[in-house]
Amino acid sequence: MKEWLERSVPVGIDYRTELRWVGNGLLAGFIYSLSFFSRYLHEYNMLFTVEGTEKILDDGAVMPVFMTIMNTRMVGFATVAGCMILLAAYHYAYHYRGSKSIYLMRRLPDRWELFRRCVTLPVLGVVSCLCIAFIIMLCYYAFYMWVTPEVCLAPGQWQKIWQEIWTAWLGVRL
Repeated sequence: MKEWLERSVPVGIDYRTELRWVGNGLLAGFIYSLSFFSRYLHEYNMLFTVEGTEKILDDGAVMPVFMTIMNTRMVGFATVAGCMILLAAYHYAYHYRGSKSIYLMRRLPDRWELFRRCVTLPVLGVVSCLCIAFIIMLCYYAFYMWVTPEVCLAPGQWQKIWQEIWTAWLGVRL
């Protein structure tokens, strides 16, 4: 794995440092996503009326839709994924500095070597962002469905998630 990673970045760049930066970005995105629990707790407490020391569920109280509570909680992962475009541009520009290895890279028998060294790590970063964000969103959804009283859930939560994702990515409302 180590050799493969060394061959996947421009010569002279330490892949461990870049992996550490990507990992720190993913960690920051995860920490920001934890604000979901603060918003959820606020909305959950709005379902109840406190009488003395007892919490009583309000009649007709409805929990907001999951995607409303999620709102922008995954923006940290989107930011890291966007930074991967800048990383690919940096990798390409790196070949023009110092020894000017861009000329050597263009003369290599494998014409895809330059492209591979510029985009492999950024593509891995984007895939990691998507996978981690999806897993975290599923965990938050499971928590939402498990903790929220069943009578307070709006119907069609799962369909609304996919409708929001579809609308956000393609700009088309189903």
